[in-house]
Amino acid sequence: MGNERKKINLTDIDEDSIVASFKESRQTDGQAQAVGNNGQSGEENGYVRLFIHESPVCARLGKTIYLRKEFHERIQKIVQTIGNNEMSIFSYVDNVLEQHFSTYQDEITKEYRKRSTELF
Repeated sequence: MGNERKKINLTDIDEDSIVASFKESRQTDGQAQAVGNNGQSGEENGYVRLFIHESPVCARLGKTIYLRKEFHERIQKIVQTIGNNEMSIFSYVDNVLEQHFSTYQDEITKEYRKRSTELF
């Protein structure tokens, strides 16, 4: 009984909102440059600049997700060591996902639209 899956009503999904959410998190020129330079941008490490900072979103406003144990341990080490224990695991994951969506926005949108069916 406790393992029942919640059914999703597909008519309640707003495709335009989903696509717009990807567009809202576009890369800035600095982010694109950092990724294009093997993670280095001037003297500042691009990886640290992109991922090792507190997220502007409060964790309690987000949703719970589950990670593989080995990923959780690896992320925890990154946050503790590179982030000097000054950021949360939530912030790291949020930053990684923001960059992922910015980088692959066009491909995600294309694949989503290819698999999406029109309601009417």
